[in-house]
Amino acid sequence: MKSAIRILLSVLILVFLSAFAYTHWDQIQSMVQRWKNQTFPCQQPIAYSIGSFDKRFGVSQKDFLNAIGQAEQIWEKPVHQQLFSYDKTGSLKINLVYDYRQAATLKLQQLGIEIRDDQASYDQLKIKYNSSSASYQQQKAALENLVAAYQIKKQSYEAEVNAWNKQGGAPPEEFQKLEQKRNELNILADQINQTQKELNGMVDTINSLVTVLNRQASNLNLVATKFNTVGQSQGAEFEEGLYQSDARGNAITIYQFDNQQKLVRVLAHEMGHALGLGHLNNPVAIMYRLNQGKNEKLTADDIAALKQRCRIPTP
Repeated sequence: MKSAIRILLSVLILVFLSAFAYTHWDQIQSMVQRWKNQTFPCQQPIAYSIGSFDKRFGVSQKDFLNAIGQAEQIWEKPVHQQLFSYDKTGSLKINLVYDYRQAATLKLQQLGIEIRDDQASYDQLKIKYNSSSASYQQQKAALENLVAAYQIKKQSYEAEVNAWNKQGGAPPEEFQKLEQKRNELNILADQINQTQKELNGMVDTINSLVTVLNRQASNLNLVATKFNTVGQSQGAEFEEGLYQSDARGNAITIYQFDNQQKLVRVLAHEMGHALGLGHLNNPVAIMYRLNQGKNEKLTADDIAALKQRCRIPTP
C-alpha cells in the first residue's frame, strides 16, 4: 500500500513538474540562457529571434534581419568567434516598437529637417521651435477670436429665429435675412474647422520638435530648459533602444533610428549589453552611452571590453 502511494505521489509530482515546465518553457529557457551567459560568457552563441515587429517604420523583416546580421558581425569579426545566431525560437527577442519617438523623427524628416546629435543641429531645431511656437500662439489667438465671433452671431441668430417662431413664422423678407445669417454662420464654422485643422498640424510639428530637442539636450548634456509638448503628454525619456533581462526573458527593443547606419549601430550597442558589456567613456565607441558615432567598427576600447568579458587572451 505504501509503495503504491509513493508511486502515485511520484507520478503526481512528475505530472506537476511537466505541466509547469510546459507552461513556463520560455521563461525556463531564458533563465538557463542567462545562467550560461553569466557563468560561461561567449562560450555559446546567443540565439535571437524577431519579437514584436511594427511595419510603420517602413522596414521589412528581411531588411531588419539584415541590419541585425550587420550588427552581429561588428562584434564577431574582431575576435573571429560566433557570438550570436538567428533562430526562429531564439530566447533573445529583438523587437521593433513604433511610438512617439519614431513618429517625431519621421515628421521632421518629412519637413526636410535633418536631425543630428550635435550643438549646431540643436540650435537650428531650437530656432525652428521658437518660430513654430510663435506662429502657433498667433494662430491659436485667431481661432479663439473666430470662435468668439461665431458664438455671438449664433446667439443673435437663434434669438431672432425663436422670436419669429413665437409669432408664427417670419415673413418672406425676414426669412431671407435669416437664411443669409445662417449661411454666414456655416461659412464661419467651416473657417473655424479649417483653422483648427491647421492648428493641429502645427501642434504635431511642435511636439515632434520638442521630442527631438529634449533628446538632444539630454544626449549633449546641455543645461537647457526642458521644452513641453502642446496639448498632449508624451514619454519623459527618449531611448533609441533598450536591453532588458528579467524573469520574463531577454529582449532588445528598438524605438527610433534616423537611417540604416543608426539602426545598425543601436542594434550593435544593445547586442553589446546582451553580451554583458556596460557603457564606455570613449565617445566613438559602440558601447558609448550615446549613438552618436559614425564608425561601424569596434574601437580598441570596445574590443578590450569584449575580450575581458569573453575571457579571450590578448596577445
